[in-house]
Amino acid sequence: MPSSPNCGSRPSMQHGKTFVQRKRLGLALSGGGTRGLAHVGALQVLAETGVEWHAVAGTSVGSLVGAVLAAGKSVTDLSEMAHRLRWRHLARPVWPRRGFLTLAPLERFLTGILGADLRIEDLPLPYACVATDVMTGAECVFRSGRLAPRVRASCSVPGVFQPVDIDGRLYVDGGTVNNLPITPLQAMDVDVILAINLFGPPSYLPSDFIGYAMTVLGFMLVRAGDDPSLADVLVEPDLTGHGIVRRHYDLFVQRGREAMRARLPELLDLLA
Repeated sequence: MPSSPNCGSRPSMQHGKTFVQRKRLGLALSGGGTRGLAHVGALQVLAETGVEWHAVAGTSVGSLVGAVLAAGKSVTDLSEMAHRLRWRHLARPVWPRRGFLTLAPLERFLTGILGADLRIEDLPLPYACVATDVMTGAECVFRSGRLAPRVRASCSVPGVFQPVDIDGRLYVDGGTVNNLPITPLQAMDVDVILAINLFGPPSYLPSDFIGYAMTVLGFMLVRAGDDPSLADVLVEPDLTGHGIVRRHYDLFVQRGREAMRARLPELLDLLA
């Protein structure tokens, strides 16, 4: 839940003890397609505990989740959106030209719930999203400009979705350069960084093609971006064997909840 101007003094009860948050929390939300539902589960636990966040950075689906949070929507709102959304609401096929699908419907969805002209610098909470410049392959951290097209760019997997033209340059999914955007938060006036990585170490080596491919992809994404150890608290839901397209709502949300609960005592100690 977004912080109020006087946040940091609201007590909540955890295991019979009163928790008072005194430190400012930043969230780094990784990409991962439908695995992003695990973000929802982790955030549910934070909201239920009374933990407040003060800045958000995201890549790909993490940029989408983060945009909703930074715009002031509640975790309940986010959960309802996630439960309702299907691929047909977010993408549509196009004549193959730099991609077989377009995320224009995703952009329209965002403008519908947040406003067509909403700019990143006008969000209630500091926010950044990561995309990749197609011409240079460089990481681009968007901290200003119209929100919806920049989230769309951050989510546009190259070769699958068409790139997005922003100010005359083409951008695609930021996961190819920084799938876990921790460093952008370091300039956002936070005391503690919580990173949720949807491609953590596998609990086993899957034998099926999709599971194996996702495991290898996870290693590549982690090596390409920020070192997960830069986070003060790292949450890595066990999503071994699951891809990034098929939707397992209850399972992914539950895995996110379990992973967040496991690191919650550590986080609360740092925030107190």
